[in-house]
Amino acid sequence: MMAMQGQIVGPLLLGLSVCAGFGQTPQPSDPGPVQAELLANLNVRHLESGKTIFARVTLDWKGTDCVLRKGATLQGTVEISVPRVAKNESQLALSFNQAQCNGREMQPLGLVLAAVAQPPSDWSLVPNAQYRMSMSFQNRAMAGPTSLRGNSGATGQPGNGGAAPERDASANFDVTHLELGGIEHRFPVRPGIRPGDVIDIKGIKLDLGTGPNLSSVLSSKVRDVFLPEYTQILLVPASFASRPSAQPGSGGLAQVPAGIVRITRVVPATTPPNDIEVCAPPGCAVDLPVSAKELEGHKGGSIATRPLGYTPRSNKIVSGFDDEESVAWLGPGQLLFAFNPHRLIRRGQPLDYIQTARVIRAVLLDTATRNIIRAVDWEITDAHRYLWPLDGDRLLVHVGNELRVYGAGMEVERSFPLAGPLAFVRIAPNGGLMAVATLRERHSPELHAKLREELGNEPQEDVDVAILNREFNTLAQVSTVSDLMPPTLLNEGQVKLQAEPGRWYRLAMSTWENQKMTLARFRSLCTPEVTSAAPDLLFMLTCSARDGNTEYSVLRADGKVLLRGVSGSREVGQEATGNHRSRTFAMKVVRAERDISPSTTFKSSDLDSEEVRVYRVEDGKRLLAVQVKDPIASHGGYALSPDGSQLAVLSGSDIEFFPVPAE
Repeated sequence: MMAMQGQIVGPLLLGLSVCAGFGQTPQPSDPGPVQAELLANLNVRHLESGKTIFARVTLDWKGTDCVLRKGATLQGTVEISVPRVAKNESQLALSFNQAQCNGREMQPLGLVLAAVAQPPSDWSLVPNAQYRMSMSFQNRAMAGPTSLRGNSGATGQPGNGGAAPERDASANFDVTHLELGGIEHRFPVRPGIRPGDVIDIKGIKLDLGTGPNLSSVLSSKVRDVFLPEYTQILLVPASFASRPSAQPGSGGLAQVPAGIVRITRVVPATTPPNDIEVCAPPGCAVDLPVSAKELEGHKGGSIATRPLGYTPRSNKIVSGFDDEESVAWLGPGQLLFAFNPHRLIRRGQPLDYIQTARVIRAVLLDTATRNIIRAVDWEITDAHRYLWPLDGDRLLVHVGNELRVYGAGMEVERSFPLAGPLAFVRIAPNGGLMAVATLRERHSPELHAKLREELGNEPQEDVDVAILNREFNTLAQVSTVSDLMPPTLLNEGQVKLQAEPGRWYRLAMSTWENQKMTLARFRSLCTPEVTSAAPDLLFMLTCSARDGNTEYSVLRADGKVLLRGVSGSREVGQEATGNHRSRTFAMKVVRAERDISPSTTFKSSDLDSEEVRVYRVEDGKRLLAVQVKDPIASHGGYALSPDGSQLAVLSGSDIEFFPVPAE
């Protein structure tokens, strides 16, 4: 029988087995506690009684009339919110009364808050603490809907790009080898967890069911009650609140067996070697600043873009580099220029994922005659990247609710319908494998809108990832969540960034044959950014442990440094792209007229110039350095021709061409 409102719930959790929440099977009449985490900060200074709050289930749970899948939403209410004044204690009373039972719609479900714990130390996408949760996709293989299906059978090129025979990377591919970087939060595994426990949050006490509407009251005599985002919570069904104990005299929840949640202790070396600082000639080059003499006499012509309908928007306010303009080659003499002409668009329903968000004008140009070969309009359903170069002078483009492969002359070679909004595309440098992820809506339209309004951003969704080979046949499918870190793919396997104590990081690779290896260890004051580029390279941005300046490194697939350098204080937008046939790569860096931090907005007019440098893969030698004025605030505004002999760069309202020396 449910305890009465406002009454102290005595043996609230007696006999309830927390093991059920950690993967063991409870008794049918005892579903065990619900594990969840808060989706926003709760601070009594900024909360009013009656405010709606949300939590997210972190582990599947099955009750008598309710099944909660991992990721399901719980809705609660702030019953009491009292800041600390003078010597009076601060109080925060929380009740939970609705949940996504058995589907996308919210249904009544009374839950009592039973225990709380601090957020996991690895709450960010790149864990920065001593513990990290392991993650396996073995039991999720072929889970989730997708329209990308087929059979395996593609060949891949060795990472060294030499004369070694090609190997079939997809033949040995196993979905359990792909680690997508998601974090599985769990309530901490501790022996003897008891009702009212507050784990690793000092100065706060929890009284169960003593507040209005069976709310549990958090109180503090020393400070305002504050629970940060991702605070872990345990809740029990209100119908079990006054149930007699199955273990008389236990005084609390059953003891949690150690090891139910797989937690790996990361024990780094006392002083890990900083591998990326080792740059040994002749296989590696330290990138020196470009001299004025190097920038002279390279221009080889240009194409005006205003006649094509393109107008630079120098006063547009942006929060970072976007994907409004792109240039890409579709053959030795065919250059594609894609841009947003900013036409008026008829909008659909807010949650309709196939509605047009923008129209991209794609114009294929003959670089010899400067004539237009073909022009089409692409309806794009989001503001993300929409174009990816493929091997064989082809392009992969996201148009509407499908992916298309374009060949020479902008002929569509094939198309693939998508089962939902596109989350990301990641392609190995040689095209042997690619990961295509689509979002699967977890909420009803009403709940989605409510969560977005309350949280100030898009709520977490389920993500289905299809692993494709070179022929676009589906090798495997896995499911995960939307706030994962997309994989970084090399020809040999997947590279993962792992954090260690003291701002140390490790680059680890899992090969497609499931061999594990460490590529590099280094220290960085900021979270590193890692991407892959042709022919088989890693491009990495870090922050110097000495002065915090941005440093860039280009690594080979074996972790050896090919090129390293330091960016200036006002250099932004660093990125790299490569070329298989010429075995060269290009790096772009934009200089700003003022300091632009990641958290500030800026205009294109705040950008002073753009420098693009071309290097030889063999030894990192710089073959070309060019500088253009009026840079764009977009990724993808530069491209190497298929044979590596020309560099195209978008500058203001012109596409400029530069010949690349062979030596």
